[in-house]
Amino acid sequence: MSSGTTAGTTVRSRSSCLSGNRIGKGNVGRQADYFNSEDVDDILTDNEPWEDPEELTIELPPAPSFDLQLLPVALRPMVKDIAERMQVPIDFPAVVAVATLAGVCGRRAMIQPKAKDDSWEVVPNLWGAIVAEAGMMKSPVIKAVTAPARVVEKEWRAKYEDEMLKHLRDKRRWSLDQSVQDGEYKKSRKVKLTNDPKSTPELPDPEPEPKPPVQSRLLTTDATLESLHKLLEQNAAGIFVLRDELTGWLTSLEKVGRESERSFYLECWNGDSSFTLDRIGRGSIYVDNCCVSLFGGIQPSRLRSYFADAMTDGQSGDGLIQRFQLLIWPDKPNKWVYEDRKKDTHAFEKAEEVYRGIASLNSQNPLRLKFSEEAQSVFQDWLTQLMDIELRDEELHTSLESHFSKYRSLMPSLAMLFSLADGNRETVGVEHTRQAVAWCTYLKEHAKRVYASRTDPAKSAAIVLKKKLEKGLLGDAKGTFTFRELCRKEWAELSRPDQARAALGLLEEDNWVRKESRKSDAVRADLVNGGRPSEKYRINPKVLGRLQHSGAARGTREGQDLKSEAIAN
Repeated sequence: MSSGTTAGTTVRSRSSCLSGNRIGKGNVGRQADYFNSEDVDDILTDNEPWEDPEELTIELPPAPSFDLQLLPVALRPMVKDIAERMQVPIDFPAVVAVATLAGVCGRRAMIQPKAKDDSWEVVPNLWGAIVAEAGMMKSPVIKAVTAPARVVEKEWRAKYEDEMLKHLRDKRRWSLDQSVQDGEYKKSRKVKLTNDPKSTPELPDPEPEPKPPVQSRLLTTDATLESLHKLLEQNAAGIFVLRDELTGWLTSLEKVGRESERSFYLECWNGDSSFTLDRIGRGSIYVDNCCVSLFGGIQPSRLRSYFADAMTDGQSGDGLIQRFQLLIWPDKPNKWVYEDRKKDTHAFEKAEEVYRGIASLNSQNPLRLKFSEEAQSVFQDWLTQLMDIELRDEELHTSLESHFSKYRSLMPSLAMLFSLADGNRETVGVEHTRQAVAWCTYLKEHAKRVYASRTDPAKSAAIVLKKKLEKGLLGDAKGTFTFRELCRKEWAELSRPDQARAALGLLEEDNWVRKESRKSDAVRADLVNGGRPSEKYRINPKVLGRLQHSGAARGTREGQDLKSEAIAN
């Protein structure tokens, strides 16, 4: 109920889902007079017919098509094979392949984008994500594309285990030698003290204890802050972090007490920042150059919920999401074809050769590549277009501006990674540079699509609520619900009072719900008992009719049960 004054009494609207000013029992009589007023009866009486609910949609920019020629030659067969066998958009395995290149490379190679200025070095670690609904095979694709890199790491693990066995033998031998040396010293000392009480035998220098081997790693999937920091201490080239579902990771960084973890990841994106982790009982761990590549999957609805804060001045608006440069949201394939054949083993072996070759580079003495003369000209033109024209567009959303500004390092990173994948370790040529430019154009269109889903948060929240109403997940048997009941659901994009109110406002405008006129016994009872009128909404009967009809299509009785069960939820 909106704020107003009638018969000397003020009824105030609630400012949040679960709290507000209550009407005291001392005013019950005056409130009764208020609700017996004929004028108010006229205001509260609602006999207007319901119109058809209008459709609510967010128009997303079209997803660009992916050209297999944008990939390094050696990776094309594997990407094509996975896309065909799994019947997924070719964009899926393509972007994972590029992310894996970055994760394997880390600090093993760098590029100096300018011809003369050597102070600007770019470490090609990249963050990315596949945006797709559940069941779109995101996780199987990630597992398949990273399989060749896992083979390399498996070999490293076997080598580490052999080295550890040797270390244990050496340590055992060292321990026995120390015991023998200690025993000889004790005997010598005893003899000397017997002959000359004032003499002391010389203590021999101890042999250094054998150092344990360090396990080389490429990937990790679920590391804590402390364990990831330890991995980086032992692997100077960096680590490739894979997350099956990025939503949980993003949400965990929002929790109180996790600020240091968020700061740590922000530092790791550059690939050249130091970080010290101090823990009581564990001492300090210092990493000179933290380098983390990151990739995972995320569902559109959950991404929109996170963007609601990231595109404002909230905690999430610190540029974390803008660091996901390899961010794609392709359309579902137009058709699905049953495919049953063995994988292209030769294609995977070629990819394994690529990953193995890059992983063999020495991070203590990394490669430093530059553009060829022709490629340098391409890069210069592209960077000038980005910085002087595209980022100065006044119509560009500030979040997109921040996102695109990070392409300044993305383009040279991609060009160098493509060059390494195709076996070129001297200079980055014009062909790979143009491939990188094409990738940036492709990724820009996907970024616009992702950000467009959150440029109107109220409409996005209204669509979420509309879908809940269509499924019958809100409302009682009469098709009514209160504002409090909506907030208690804690649905994504509707958990805060301002989000819920904005969504209800749009749905009311489009005839999905109506704020109920309250000349009801329930409201009177609230007032008589010293409570406040509940803020109640009624669902358009035509929406409820759709739900009932949907159930009836599978049988009248089953449909009624479906509706009752949905309303109960």
